[in-house]
Amino acid sequence: MYTKIEILQIAKVQLALDYNCQRSDFEKGKNTIVENNLIDGRRIYDSDGCFLKLLCFGSGAIISTSPMILPWCEEKLLNREAAWIFEYSKLRAIDKKLQEFGHEIADVHHYYLPKPNVSWIEPIASLKWYEYEDLSQFKNDKRFGEALAFNGNHPDVIAVAAFEGDNILGMAGASADSKTMWQIGIDVLPEYRGRGVGTNLVILLKNEILRRGIIPFYGTVESHFHSQNVAISAGFFPTWAELYSKVKKE
Repeated sequence: MYTKIEILQIAKVQLALDYNCQRSDFEKGKNTIVENNLIDGRRIYDSDGCFLKLLCFGSGAIISTSPMILPWCEEKLLNREAAWIFEYSKLRAIDKKLQEFGHEIADVHHYYLPKPNVSWIEPIASLKWYEYEDLSQFKNDKRFGEALAFNGNHPDVIAVAAFEGDNILGMAGASADSKTMWQIGIDVLPEYRGRGVGTNLVILLKNEILRRGIIPFYGTVESHFHSQNVAISAGFFPTWAELYSKVKKE
């Protein structure tokens, strides 16, 4: 089983590929600016190759950007305290600058990694596990849009669902966002929420992914407190936050 240090090191290696930086940049305790080059082995999302993306990890930030906006980032962001760089006033300034180049902030998410102390947990409902080859049956099932993405850049690889008789209560799924890290998503049907189904499924899936030698991670947004509580209750701890841009639509 992994230690917390090993989990963090694996995440740093992956994030260094994502952001075209060095793993040592995460140890500096200050911000780093790099050009947004696309590196083999990176996680590939719809934001791939965007004009600006920004990662807060520990006490520093990695600012990966186009050369066109790099001088502004050096002046306005390089010496900012990373812990406060996503304050609204700073986000507003970033967005205003992006709009000069026809871009805007697309989204800001924060992410969680698993604590190393995995313990066995009793399922609170009947379970059914699904491997990669089983998941296509849910492709057009809108109930599980968070658990299953059906995106070729980060394919769904495993899921677990909770049942009462023939009724499905919810599903947790994982996508292979990279060779070393799989992202967990969770959906619980509205009539079964508040019963601990989501947390239970996320714990079970997290433990199975770790058993397979992969690091699971979990992402959500700042206002989704229920999702944050599921992550924390399931044995994850908050680790990093990311901002990315998109082309502004007229």
